[in-house]
Amino acid sequence: MITLPIIDLEFKGLIPPLLPEEREQLEQNIMECRRCHDPIILWDGIIIDGHNRYEICMKYGIEFQIEELHLPNRETAKVWILENQLGRRNLTDIARMDMALLKEEMLREKALRNLSRAGGDKKSPLAQSSKPKIESVHVRKAIAQEAGVGETTLRRYEDIKKHGSPELIEKIQSGEIKIRAAHYLLPAEIQKQLLKADKSLEYLEKVIPEGSSQSEHPQIYDRLMQLTAALQELSDKLEKGGSHEAP
Repeated sequence: MITLPIIDLEFKGLIPPLLPEEREQLEQNIMECRRCHDPIILWDGIIIDGHNRYEICMKYGIEFQIEELHLPNRETAKVWILENQLGRRNLTDIARMDMALLKEEMLREKALRNLSRAGGDKKSPLAQSSKPKIESVHVRKAIAQEAGVGETTLRRYEDIKKHGSPELIEKIQSGEIKIRAAHYLLPAEIQKQLLKADKSLEYLEKVIPEGSSQSEHPQIYDRLMQLTAALQELSDKLEKGGSHEAP
């Protein structure tokens, strides 16, 4: 009995989809040759490279080769997918930055888990550090290089993803507005988010019965703490808005 490769939606979601014209060209190439030149790469029977080739071959009944990679775990397989795509695809700067930052986050989480398993002190500076504090200049430079952009562009994009509205982020991804110009607009975007968060905070404070304790409404109190922290962070960011570089 032949076992077909497995399509894992999480793995597939890590790979930027082909543009319609790219998909059409790939399909045409495979159909003309009646064969798939590049093998479908698997890990543990799951496709980690070649989703489009596999779908086209299955659609037209075209034979394909498979190649199984021996990777230690699912986590490593996901990092391999990102590295493979960064190394071979003609991606936009936005897509490259998204993939490089996602890879960085995966490696960071793995490092922290390894530290915990090794008996690392949860009270240590490393365990308590926020993302910017545990990054070295060399790490940021390496991420920017892998994404194919400058460190300043990468920093601006992270700021926009963290503090920009979905509408602003969508305009960047569509190419309607440049990253540098969008970064300059952040103070106004942060003002909008401050207003929304402040209204949410006021509402939650109203729905908590007077005299109640945190143990009686843990979820609401947790949300209050999150919003309070978010308001403080946004306020701090807004104070620095005046130092933004002109577009």
